[in-house]
Amino acid sequence: MDKISYDDDTNQLPKDGDVKGEIETVASQDIASDFPDGGLKAWIVLCGTFSGFFATFGYVNSWGVFQEYYQQKVLRGSSPSEIAWIGSIQHAMIFIPAVFVGRLFDIGYFRIPYAAGGLLIVLTTFLVPQCKVYWHFLLCQGFGVGIGSGLMFCTMITVVTHWFNKRRGFALGVTSGGGALGATVFPIIIRQLITRIGFPWALRTVGCMLICILLISNLCIARRLPSVKAPGGLLGLHAFRNIPFSVLCVGGFFTLMGLFTMLTYINTSAIAFGISPNFAFYLVAIVNFSSGVGRVVSGMLGDRLGPMNINTIMTIITGVATILWPHCRTIPSITVISIIYGFTSGAWLALIGPMIGQLGSIDDIGRRIGAINTIVGLSTICGPPISGVFVESKLGYMAVGYFAGKS
Repeated sequence: MDKISYDDDTNQLPKDGDVKGEIETVASQDIASDFPDGGLKAWIVLCGTFSGFFATFGYVNSWGVFQEYYQQKVLRGSSPSEIAWIGSIQHAMIFIPAVFVGRLFDIGYFRIPYAAGGLLIVLTTFLVPQCKVYWHFLLCQGFGVGIGSGLMFCTMITVVTHWFNKRRGFALGVTSGGGALGATVFPIIIRQLITRIGFPWALRTVGCMLICILLISNLCIARRLPSVKAPGGLLGLHAFRNIPFSVLCVGGFFTLMGLFTMLTYINTSAIAFGISPNFAFYLVAIVNFSSGVGRVVSGMLGDRLGPMNINTIMTIITGVATILWPHCRTIPSITVISIIYGFTSGAWLALIGPMIGQLGSIDDIGRRIGAINTIVGLSTICGPPISGVFVESKLGYMAVGYFAGKS
């Protein structure tokens, strides 16, 4: 006959509700610990996050083409720094809403924000051709596309952690590689379409592409674990009591301040250095293609050698490449530095999930990923515009390289 266990404090039999709660907790822990790390459902989800990154980060990281076009055509009355605010706000808005989106994901609400984000990206892309003055572009392309991407970004990172554990770095590398592929393809498509059918119809064509890609993403993405109302409220400030997590947040803030600067100005700097515009615009595609390869490789290395170790090494190399960038005045040299910068700069997106996963429970990983991305989002909003001020100084792009590289 089985022995009946009593409550230690009251010496009474446990209540039915307590037993049920314990069973549900144990069951939830069993599900959480049993990561598929593959299988049809996991790969379908990965297809959804890959497509989502293609349409969000891929689109936003094509900003270098818009920066060049706006400086030369549409917004010639605005300074490079003012125009760069549009791109930097795009990048910042990807990260800043993450703390709210991550919390909503943890408690089970992700479908509506995810779909709403995709709809906002499409609508504002169709509105960009109607823009006439600076604040129109800032509102539609800066805030509209940026916030739309932000409503999707944290969900894509977090949902991958539900399906992969031992191969989490690889899976997130593939996911973020979708953004790199998009950022390789979009600049070429946009540039060619502008030349052939004009800017308005180029953006409308891109909008139609985004509809198809985002529809695939919405159909494929799905969470695996049940929702959990972890203690700590919306912000979960108790997470910052974890010293390694707090240090990572501070490091991420300064890293992201300079990370996207070279990507923003690579086109215009190459033209200023005397390189043909016909070749210069391909530099964005070169950087982003290299970044895609680097994200997958960084993820695989992170699974084997530790995500924090690989991210540290890649970040240092990125800083050095950014400092050397203004010294490259020939096609071979700027191509080489673009490949190195692209390969190493993609590590952050590939490894942020695995790094956060090592610093706490998966129950509130969405909130923790959201918290750190909101923090780094505040830094991305400052980096490129500050660099734009340096562009107009006596040192020009040399000052930009040192500022961004040492960040």
